[in-house]
Amino acid sequence: MTPKCTFHKCILLITCVLLGFYTHAQTPAPITFGKVDLKDLQMKSYPKDTAAEAVVLCDYGEYSYYFGKDLPKVIYRRHVRIKILKKSGFGYASQKIPYFLSSNLDKAESIDHLEASTWNLENGNPVSYSLSDDDFFDEKAGNTLFYKKFTFPQVKEGSVLEYTYEIESGLWYRLRNWNFQTSIPTLWSELRAEIPAYFDYKITMNSLLPLKVQETKQGTRNFMRSDIRDPFIAYRFAIEDIPALKEEPFLTTLENYRSKLSFELAVTYLPNQGKIDYSQTWEALNETLLTSDYFGKQIKKYDEAQNIAKILKTQTKDSLALLTAAYQYIQNNMQWDGENEVFTSSANLNKVAEKGLGNSAEINLMLVRLLRECGFDANPMILSTRENGLPTDLVLLDRFDFTIAHVSLNGKDILLDATSKYAQVDLLPLHCLNEKGRLIVRKNSRWIPIPTRPVSRKVSLLEMSILPEQEIKGNINVSYVGHEAVSFRSAVLNKGKEDFISNFKKNKPNQNISKVDLVAVDSLGKMPEMKIQTVYNEAYTIAGDRIYFTPMLDLGEETNPFKSPIRNYPVEFGVPQEETFSAVYKIPADYAVEEMPKGESVTLPNNGGRFDFRATLLEGEVKVDSKVSLKKALYSSEEYGALRELYNRIVVKHAEQIILKKK
Repeated sequence: MTPKCTFHKCILLITCVLLGFYTHAQTPAPITFGKVDLKDLQMKSYPKDTAAEAVVLCDYGEYSYYFGKDLPKVIYRRHVRIKILKKSGFGYASQKIPYFLSSNLDKAESIDHLEASTWNLENGNPVSYSLSDDDFFDEKAGNTLFYKKFTFPQVKEGSVLEYTYEIESGLWYRLRNWNFQTSIPTLWSELRAEIPAYFDYKITMNSLLPLKVQETKQGTRNFMRSDIRDPFIAYRFAIEDIPALKEEPFLTTLENYRSKLSFELAVTYLPNQGKIDYSQTWEALNETLLTSDYFGKQIKKYDEAQNIAKILKTQTKDSLALLTAAYQYIQNNMQWDGENEVFTSSANLNKVAEKGLGNSAEINLMLVRLLRECGFDANPMILSTRENGLPTDLVLLDRFDFTIAHVSLNGKDILLDATSKYAQVDLLPLHCLNEKGRLIVRKNSRWIPIPTRPVSRKVSLLEMSILPEQEIKGNINVSYVGHEAVSFRSAVLNKGKEDFISNFKKNKPNQNISKVDLVAVDSLGKMPEMKIQTVYNEAYTIAGDRIYFTPMLDLGEETNPFKSPIRNYPVEFGVPQEETFSAVYKIPADYAVEEMPKGESVTLPNNGGRFDFRATLLEGEVKVDSKVSLKKALYSSEEYGALRELYNRIVVKHAEQIILKKK
């Protein structure tokens, strides 16, 4: 089957079905070490991405198995060829190859047959500069992770770099992922995998790009004994003309959109072992978590919850008020250490409570226990944060990295995260808003959708007067709702109110700010506000008998965050957003409005968003209103062009001026 070209994953289940005789041996490798095409050396730029500093001409890999001392081994072979186009691409001359070492030699890896050469065109002839054994060195990066590092010599614009190596690995149960896509364009990327019938794998194809080649064949060869030919399945996957994977604004993690293959061992049929099933069910995963000393069993170890619940229940009979009180108790008495975790690091939540510091699992499992003591149907829920990547339907515990609390109340799902210090109840932090999470209960375990609500809203109201000496004086009132409120509270309370105000004034050098009031910053149930009394200096231009000023002042959209004309990935805001600006300017009595911006409305397709701008002439005043409403948390790459144009119009409109003429 052909994987869908969406940013969601599709799964290919490998089975040992006769799919045709093996013909890969008849298909030569796409490149041969030491044989560089003259046209590649003559190449000056990459037409499909003229900004590219380098391109991968070819990235070719082979995975195969053999048996040594009755234990399986995996052989990884790889051959990479890179073209350097600009000086800024010289960094690709330094490469590192990861491998793992272990005191258990059966599980160690070794690198062999490592060769590397630089190719240059000199006087019209190809010349190579090869690395010697002394040019390669090893670097320890962790307990078991090491890198083989090297740097190509004689690199200049136009060089072609190529290297090839082989890794023998005892980690036969964990095949390496294959990344088709890197930070620079790739002309051809291909993986061939030859897997004996002793192993069944699930292959996950994650790609926005179509496969140029997808072949599955069956063959036989000697794996264990020279007199017995064992069946195997041979796979070939290739993609051509792969664009660079580039950082873009409003994108959670590039890994969500990298074109790659990943492997999960499902079943083995090794001699003398019979069938061993490595795949999990959700029921089995639930049981693993609920019986774990660092998850389910921990919920019972927060003894203080009983006494706290008794006190809270005497204070209110209202269910939502009681839930809020329990949430705020944990929120106020526990400090998050910044660690995203599914499991607790401590074997005793009582000690965590005494310390007042814990990871996401510890804090939210404490919340689950307290909510249960208060009489709620509360259970833990695990999720993958936005930075960790999109959730997958594969039953893989390591795809999750965060634990929150779930409450079923009056038929509704309420999701709670007490690590978020300044959020109201039922408002998950942005990093948790990642499609769905898995409810961990023995019965009726299921996926729970994570809502992208409420709208994140910011409203700026201004009452200003145009004064002599190029000054504009007045009051600015800014209010915050939803995640805007959380961000504002965090900025104020993490720094301290006095320091926040001091820094705020320092960052406004064009203003004389006489007063800043912070309203309801400490009250999570109320809307926080910032009230400012200020004078803008050099706020307008005088030319003859005319005054020119920009009514958006410094509160408008000055640049378009979307620079690229095209985008291959969605735009991920996390939540719908809305920003409102409304200003009234008192005009000097001896001036009249000669010109002001025309009104404009721009609507995104399918009612996905809107920009409205109006300037209205009143008696002795001008009123200016701007509202940007983005109704979706995520905009697809197909919607990107319209979204980018919307921001172009916002930037242009926010820069327009009002012209006053002396009477």
